[in-house]
This record gives sequence, structure tokens and C-alpha cells, in this order.
Amino acid sequence: RRDSSDVVKYLIDEKHCDPMTVDSKGQTPLHIAAYRSNSAVVEYLLSTGKCDPLAKDNVRNTPFQLAKKYGNTDTLSVFKKFGDIKSSHPIDSYVNVLLMGNPGAGKSTLSHVINDTAIGSVVLGSFRNVGGVVPCTAGIIPYKIQHRTLGNIILHDFAGHSEYYSSHSAVIENLLQGSGGVFLIVVNILEKEAIKQLHQWLSVVRNEAQKALTQSHIIVIVSHVDEILNPFEKQRRKEEIQKIIVRKRCDSVFLDCRKLGGSGVDSFFKMLSSACESIRSTSGRNLSLYCHMMYGLLEERKENIVTLSNVMSA
Repeated sequence: RRDSSDVVKYLIDEKHCDPMTVDSKGQTPLHIAAYRSNSAVVEYLLSTGKCDPLAKDNVRNTPFQLAKKYGNTDTLSVFKKFGDIKSSHPIDSYVNVLLMGNPGAGKSTLSHVINDTAIGSVVLGSFRNVGGVVPCTAGIIPYKIQHRTLGNIILHDFAGHSEYYSSHSAVIENLLQGSGGVFLIVVNILEKEAIKQLHQWLSVVRNEAQKALTQSHIIVIVSHVDEILNPFEKQRRKEEIQKIIVRKRCDSVFLDCRKLGGSGVDSFFKMLSSACESIRSTSGRNLSLYCHMMYGLLEERKENIVTLSNVMSA
């Protein structure tokens, strides 16, 4: 039916019907809507983010092919709009990288290393640093980064201050909706409570990561290793931390986060690159047309993002 878009919306939104259900011909609702030139239904189905325009039926036809063969101009325009938005603003390719650790662990320097080796880096928003903490982002600074080694990532730099711990869990849960992420936990090996701090961050990460639909990756970066001059003491501390890392099944790298180069940093980038690629290759990252449109809108905006803190202090 030409006016069936409301019925389709009701069945999917209210009755939770699967829009990728196939009939005896192997055709999805998107196949049928494309064949019948129902542009309103095609647009709605694509906007859900749950329909594959390249899914093949029993005779190897995709919805897009049926639209080209039988569809009218309006139907083809809908497919083109969807394709153009996704190719112009490839939000799917961005992986969330969550950087966390206590103050003084070397987290900020590691963030600088990642940003300084990027092709392009943009701080998402307008921030004012007050006493080392960013109040308008609940202690989190996000960077949108295009990196030669890592590809497209959004680096979320979490403040290590204790007053922000309660809000971190909620933010992590939201970031992991739709796909997993890569957690970077930085621990200062010189700290007396390094083991305790590692356990605390692992607890936060594990609790939220297990809620995600897809698997996340955890990399522990043990910093300031070069500061321990006694080789026996250095080995003892490394083994102590390594036991936890192995038991928790995390990847790890030992380095001095105050230095911007070295073999340890190279190993770190290879490890992080592998984790990011694993996230990208995971199925289920099919974001809705709405997400792509909002991403495109934010990309095209020239103004800084204004926060409530900016307005209150103006």
C-alpha cells in the first residue's frame, strides 16, 4: 500500500517486529518497499539503522537494485541521500578510546602523544580548565582524531580526580551503547597504592564493559618505569602488576609516559591500533540515518559548542 508507512512504524516501534524478517522469497520489508516504489516506507526503514540496503534475496537482488530497476525517482533519491550522508560523514569508522588513571600517572602526556602524532585533532566543545578539572564535561575532555596508525578515533580523557568517579560510570555506559570501546588505564608504578588504583579502575571498566553488546578491549599502561633505578626493585614491581594484568586478561605495555618516543610507545600504538581495528570489524555498528545526519550537522557547524557553564558565567 502507498500509505502504509504509519503501519510499518507501528509494527516496528510499538510491536517490536524485526525489520530484517524475510518472506518465502528471502525479501525483507525494505526489498518490498523498494520494489513497490514506496519512498516513505523506504526512508523510515533506512532511518531505523536496522535495515541493510545491500541484503540479498533468494535471487541475489538487493533493495537498492530493486529500487534502480522498479523504483521511481523519489525512492532512488532516498537511497542516494542515505548513501551520501554515510560516505560524507563516516561516524561508523570512529572508535571510542577511553583514557583513564589517577592524577600524576602520566595520562595527560599520553593524551598529548596521541594528539601530536595525529593527522587532525579537534577538541569537541569549548572548555575552560579550572584547577585541573573540566567542570562542563563532568571531568572528561573528548577529542575527535584522525590518526595515521589508529584511524578515526574519539579520545575521551577522563579526569582522575575522585570527585568525578561517580559520574564516570554513567558516561562510560552511554559511550558503549551500540559498540564496544578501547579502555586505556594508566598506572604510575612509583605510587605506593598502584595496585589498589589498578584494581579500582579495572572494577569500574569491567562493570560497564560487560553491559555492552559487543566486546571491549582493555590496555594497561604502566608508566614511570624508568624512574626505578634499582633493577631488582623494578623487576619486583613489574611482576607484581603483571600478575594482576594476566589474571584480568588485559593487554599491557610498560613505559615512561613523560617521554614522547621510544620502543614502548611504538608497542603501545601497535596494540591500540589492533584493538581499534577489532572494534571496527565487529558487527552491529550499523548506526541510524539520524545519527549520521546529526554527526554531519555537528561537523558543519563553525561555532563552538556552548555549555551551560559558559552561559552561567557569561
